[in-house]
This record gives sequence, C-alpha cells and structure tokens, in this order.
Amino acid sequence: MLLCDGGSSYTKIFDTENNNYTIIPTKELAGENRYWFDYATGYVLKKKRGKFVNQLITIAEGALRMVKDKGFTVLDIGGRDTKFVTFKDRNLWNLNWNTSCGGNMGFIVEILGNYYNIDFDKLEPVNESVPVACGLLGIEKVFDEINSGFKPEIGIAKFLHGMAKNAWHFAGKPKKVYLSGGFCMNRCFIKTLEKYCEIESLGRFVPLVGLQKIANEENIDA
Repeated sequence: MLLCDGGSSYTKIFDTENNNYTIIPTKELAGENRYWFDYATGYVLKKKRGKFVNQLITIAEGALRMVKDKGFTVLDIGGRDTKFVTFKDRNLWNLNWNTSCGGNMGFIVEILGNYYNIDFDKLEPVNESVPVACGLLGIEKVFDEINSGFKPEIGIAKFLHGMAKNAWHFAGKPKKVYLSGGFCMNRCFIKTLEKYCEIESLGRFVPLVGLQKIANEENIDA
C-alpha cells in the first residue's frame, strides 16, 4: 500500500511494501499520474487517493503509537495550519485545528528563510518577539523590523518567537509538548519554544504512523 500525508508544501509518502518514507514537494503531484494512494490524509488531491482520513485522527493515532506517557500534548505545525491533540490516561481529552491564528506560519517561515538565505540550524533564538496573528500578517512585522535597521536574522528570529509563543498558548500552555511536523527540523524554533515548555520531537511522519495503524486494522478486519 501507498500511504500519503499531503501537506500544502510537502507531501510525505510511506510505501508499506518497502517500508520506505519519501518526501516530495506537493506541487510535483499536480498534473502527473505516478502516484495512487490507498490511504491519505492532509491536502492530497482527491483524484489521487482511495480512502481519506482526517489529519487530526492520524496525528492522534500516530502519537499513541509513538508516545508512552499516559497524559500528553502533541503539537503539529504545518505550512498551512497549526493542530494539537491532548490525551489524559491515554484517552482523547482535547484537540483543535487553527487555520486563522496559526495560518500559513510554516509557509511564511520557508519563504523568509529562502529569500534571506537563513540557516535555521545556525540562527540563534532571541528574547524579543513580534506579535503573530497569522503568517501573512506576521510577515509585515518582519519587514517592519528589517526596515527599522535590524538584520533579517533578528527579524525572523523574533517572528519565530512570536510563532512559538502563539502555538504554545493555542495548545493550552502545556508543560511539555511532543512536536510533530517539519518544525522538528528547525533548531531555532525548538530552542525558542523551549523558553515556554519542555520539547520532544516526534519527526515529520506522525500522521503516516497513524494512517498505517488505521489501514492495518481495517485490512485485518476486512
């Protein structure tokens, strides 16, 4: 089976026969017929998939397989939105999906990083932050910072701080966050979020882990 987590910027694929993960730019899926996905989540094109599963469900199922704690919060920040799932005694307690206050955060960070040639492994976190209501509005704050004389690195680090603070508040201010998604690869973001809570990264494939669990259970029962 081919399983797919279709992000707005990147699509993650898991081939169950080869036990192989692949990441490709989502734009490469448009207009080509290489892939047909048996199970999919995220924003994958409807004509390229069989069964679709809501991404919050796949994140929850994946997290339960990867985390052994009885109570915990998973925070997933993608290119387009921010999501969290909270468990108590291994039972679902709370979850939410934010496409406004968490909208386009990852997408804007990628644009800024590419435009200013930022190495996020070397970018240092800062104590100051800019208010981030959404990615599209937050980018104006970054340009304001740069136009005021700050280096682009400082403006972007302030944006990441505002983004981290906003995401932590959105998730309910947990003492510990299990981080899911592409920002597991962003050192500056993680170091900034650590100002507010303990962080453990789960990587980019949590929804695929959950999707595999769902697919396996349904095929066993069939």
